[in-house]
Amino acid sequence: MTIVYLIEARRDVQWDSNVKLFSSASLGHTVTALKRLREQVGNFVIQRFCHFDSSDINPAKSLKGPITVFIAWALPAFIFVLWASTYYPEVKLYHDAITEGIGPNLWNVIGSFGFFTFGIAMIFSNHTGPALVADKILSNAYAIGCLNFGLLSGQWCFLLSTEDLIWWQRGLFGVTSGLLMVIVFFYNFILWYLSFLVKNEHTGKSVFLTKLGQVHLGWRVSIGLTFNLIISLIFLMES
Repeated sequence: MTIVYLIEARRDVQWDSNVKLFSSASLGHTVTALKRLREQVGNFVIQRFCHFDSSDINPAKSLKGPITVFIAWALPAFIFVLWASTYYPEVKLYHDAITEGIGPNLWNVIGSFGFFTFGIAMIFSNHTGPALVADKILSNAYAIGCLNFGLLSGQWCFLLSTEDLIWWQRGLFGVTSGLLMVIVFFYNFILWYLSFLVKNEHTGKSVFLTKLGQVHLGWRVSIGLTFNLIISLIFLMES
């Protein structure tokens, strides 16, 4: 009985060893197959989009335009808020105008519609019309965002300088609201960046969109619909 037990135990050990070796080999083959699949997908994507260049999406040489628009809209709004809050705090018309201007509803709606038209422009990148429509909507949304930012920053500076807040409340309010304003600024800047991707001041349609038109229609539809789906979900969550 002892000999039979030892033989069976040895068989069990060999079986466990074989199972472990088979599992390790299977796992190794799976990892290798996944790496090979990743390389194939990467090479496929690179082949489809290799004609793009980093300068096609780099806005460094075009920043003068958005900076000018930002100053033209945000600075007068900032000065108006400080002027009205300091010298005419009793005038209800001024404060109602500031409150309505800061309200993000118009900016959200036009900005979301601009995002949607950007997706349409990517799908129909062979045509100039969708790109021009997307550029106008995105540019106007960016200008409205600059106006809202100027009003918001003016009210922020006025509230920060009020004597109703003690030192730690002023510091907490300044840090938290300042971070939110930075987020709003970059979110608004994305609107201009998308308009930069679809339109060129000299040729009408941007280089990015021209090269995107050389990509297969299936890829353009997939990218554009995915972009629009994400924007639609974000808009529905906000509403």
